[in-house]
Amino acid sequence: MARKRRVKFDPSAILIGAAQRVAMPALPVRISYDETTDTLYLKFRDDLEPNRSDDDLDKGLVFDYHNRTLVGVEVLEASGVTHQAVSSN
Repeated sequence: MARKRRVKFDPSAILIGAAQRVAMPALPVRISYDETTDTLYLKFRDDLEPNRSDDDLDKGLVFDYHNRTLVGVEVLEASGVTHQAVSSN
């Protein structure tokens, strides 16, 4: 049975790496990280619930929309963005 590797991460490094993968709108943002699934969620709108999603799996992103309004972005394998951000600096 394969053992799951625990990854130590710096939340600010993950956010910097995420910002390199997706253009961040100039809106207030709520950020949550799920260590179990290694996903970072950036929520831009509290007043709207997503009713459709698009993805860019090459970049590891899932975009959530309410009609045509972007309400959130899920960053998959978020701890990996730490390594990308560090290695690109």
